[in-house]
Amino acid sequence: MTTYFAFRASPELSESSHRLMENFEKGVHESQSTLFVKVAQLFADEIVDALLLNLVRNSSNQANAHTLENFAGIIKSTVNTLIKQVLGKMSNEDLRPLSGYIRKRRMDLVVNGETHDHIVFETPADFHARFRAVLEKGLQGELDQVELLACMDVFHELSLTAFYDEALQQVKLGFIGRKVADLGGAAIRKGSHSASRRSIQHMHAEDMKHFSQYFLGMLITV
Repeated sequence: MTTYFAFRASPELSESSHRLMENFEKGVHESQSTLFVKVAQLFADEIVDALLLNLVRNSSNQANAHTLENFAGIIKSTVNTLIKQVLGKMSNEDLRPLSGYIRKRRMDLVVNGETHDHIVFETPADFHARFRAVLEKGLQGELDQVELLACMDVFHELSLTAFYDEALQQVKLGFIGRKVADLGGAAIRKGSHSASRRSIQHMHAEDMKHFSQYFLGMLITV
């Protein structure tokens, strides 16, 4: 059995990314950079939505929600600009390794008897069990703030490695591009940990239940 973190891809992302991967499999000669930029930006936006925005939209702490929404907007803007600048000028051969990365982050999962396209990354089994345990407590209204903060720190590092670092490893960047990417990654890491701590430290009982139910729904075992 393998443990994953997974969330459902939108129909637009599912269709466009499947079309992109099929084009690479067929070896089409037409440039795929425009489609690749679209897929990568959708991919980035939906990751931010899943990890941040979907949580704050039902928060009872509107001041905290506003702070997280602003942070999410900054991440989207930064990453989407980087994607356009880097991928928009690449040849199909330069982009091919990244298409393999996108395929790696996809999985068809059966939910309520229906198969849907999901964005995934594998999680260590021991962390998966630890994270699930603290979330199940939270679902019952029991907030173990210290343990939840510790788990979220690990979770952010796993997600950033899977969705940012590993993606960039597939891309040939010059010195300046690599520097920009590294600075962007450091800023996102710092902001993610700060936003998570701020959110958890100001969490009300109902927020904790919503938070726990939301993340439990994305911890899967296959």
